[in-house]
Amino acid sequence: MKNNKLKNVLFGLILTTIISNCTTTRVVSLTKCENESIELFTTKLPNRKYIEVSYIQTDGAIFHTPQQLLNGLKKKATELKADAVVNIKYDFQAWYPVVSGIAIKYNDN
Repeated sequence: MKNNKLKNVLFGLILTTIISNCTTTRVVSLTKCENESIELFTTKLPNRKYIEVSYIQTDGAIFHTPQQLLNGLKKKATELKADAVVNIKYDFQAWYPVVSGIAIKYNDN
């Protein structure tokens, strides 16, 4: 009986170790498609002069992908008539993913 308990505990520890060491890699496209007007910038800034329009944020549920969140950010930027979103950051609030950035409008000078 004691031997079975030890086997169950050992099996549980091994299973927990295997499950907790899994990783997921996701790739999100930051390039602008033909039919899109919003440019996206994470680490660099546009070479053109611009004004900041608004801070925008898209919140997701635990099963939302980074691409879905980024699409929500682009949709909000389009509603604001922005030209691009700069300083895009991915984060979590508790276990809910969040994507945020600054919507900008290019100066036409």
